Order: sequence, then structure tokens, then C-alpha cells
Amino acid sequence: MNTNLVIQREKQFIDKICDLYHYDNNIRHLLYVIIPAFVIKYGIGKEKLILNTFREIQIVISDVKDKYVKAYYSSRPIIEGNEYKTKKVMVLQDYKGTNLVNLIDNLVHEFNHAVNSYVNEIKETKNYLYLRTGLTYRVYKKDTLAFIKKDPSYMLEEIINTKQTEEIINIMKGFDEKNLDISNTVYAINRETSHQYNSNSYYLEGTICKQILNNRTFIHTLATLRINGEVYNISKWFDDITGEEGSYKDLIYLLNEVYNLEIEYANKKLLKGLILNKIRETSKQIMRIVEKFDRNVNFR
Repeated sequence: MNTNLVIQREKQFIDKICDLYHYDNNIRHLLYVIIPAFVIKYGIGKEKLILNTFREIQIVISDVKDKYVKAYYSSRPIIEGNEYKTKKVMVLQDYKGTNLVNLIDNLVHEFNHAVNSYVNEIKETKNYLYLRTGLTYRVYKKDTLAFIKKDPSYMLEEIINTKQTEEIINIMKGFDEKNLDISNTVYAINRETSHQYNSNSYYLEGTICKQILNNRTFIHTLATLRINGEVYNISKWFDDITGEEGSYKDLIYLLNEVYNLEIEYANKKLLKGLILNKIRETSKQIMRIVEKFDRNVNFR
């Protein structure tokens, strides 16, 4: 795929949404590389889905500073007439204090959640609404739209999303620096990153799951199911491959446990060694599940 042709193809669309939402020139020039990279990553067959996502979700700039959250994608249920829909927004926090690479990482990471949630976003039952974000669901009461809980698979969603974020940014790094529309942005990205971009998001969890993230059966299957909104039977598929019922559920639980321990470790001043030992033991349990899956597939 000729990247310069893709960049030129998407430029008019990008200018329109930047004018619509009154984005500053910084955001405009970031989108000049971000949106074409999404199209190249997912293919021209997903172009309409990608453009609809960027058209429907406004980027909101905030000066709020948060130690952990630099950006977030929000989708909440609303009722229009007799139909359930969602109200979506993308918030960048500490916009002025965030460097270029982190800003790009935040935008790509959060929009990748949104792109992979576009199809079959809302699932209804008699009493509940389920709003999908990639692999995971947020559950709401149908009559009041009150939030009830978040599906525990959110950590696996974050790990996969981070891997795809790296892939999209590495596509940008390969763009033509002679293309005048993007030359300054691409030059700055390449100057501030190493040859291969690696995100700092969920680094520990991603490292623990590295073997399964490099397993083509696992990552390609989940990538396809996420973007097509067909995530209902992942646990059965995973358990069938490991040959152990409940292995997917255990993987999800243990990943969340590692993340919670990581936060506890960062905030603890005393007895940090005990928490570190728990992280090591939990990580070993995750790796045993990962290794069993990896052994049992034919296409690695």
C-alpha cells in the first residue's frame, strides 16, 4: 500500500473534522499521520469504520493533571426516542504538559479502543445494557442507565490494545519524511523514539504475556474478533485450546491481580518485598497458562 497515497486520500476528511471540532494545528497535524496509519494497519476495507469513529468522537482538551491517567475514551449510554445509543468523547489531560510521543501514544491507544468497539457496541437483555470496549463490557441498568460493573477482562483488553498501539505508531515511523504534509511530525517522532517503538503502558503485564502476544493464533484471532464485535465465545475458544476449563477466567483474574499488586507496590512505603514476591508468584501462574496455550496451537 502506497503510504503517500493513503495520506493524501485521508487529508480532506481530516481537515473537515478539524474544522468541525475547531482542533488546533497541533492536533490537525497529528491526525495527518494517525488516521492514515489506522487505515494501513486495518486495511482499506475498514476505512469507513475508522473514519466514522474519528468523525463521531470529539477530542476534548483538558488541563487536568493526573498521575496515572493522561487520556481516556468515554462511551456512556443515552436514550434517543425509543432507541439506546452512546455518547462518546476522547479526553486528553495535561495537554500542554505532555510531550509529542506520549501525546501520540495516548491518542492512538484510546482511539484504538474506540475503533475496536464500533461494531456491535450495544448488547441488550431484558434488564441490562452491555456497552462493549474491545473485549470487555460495562454493564448498566436498562431502566435508569445506572452503571453496575465492568467486565474483568479489561486488563487483557489493555494489553492487546497496547500491542496494537505500538504497531500503529511504528507504521507512522515508516512514513515518508519528504512528504511536506507530515514531514515535521514524522521527523519529530523518529527523533524522539528508538528504531522500534515500544509503549510504556501496561509494561509489566505485557512482558508477562509476551509469549502469547507473539502467538499468531492468539493475537490474530482476538484482533479479528475485537474489530468485528464477535467477542462472546472467547473463553470457550481459549479453554478448548488449553484443554483446561476455566483457564481463560483464571488468566483474566491473575492479570488483574498483577495490576492491582503493581499499584499497591508503587504506593507502599514499607514491606514492599512482600508485594514483590506476590507479583512474582502471580506472574508465574500466568506464564504457566500462557505456555500451555502456546504449546497446544499449530500456528504460532
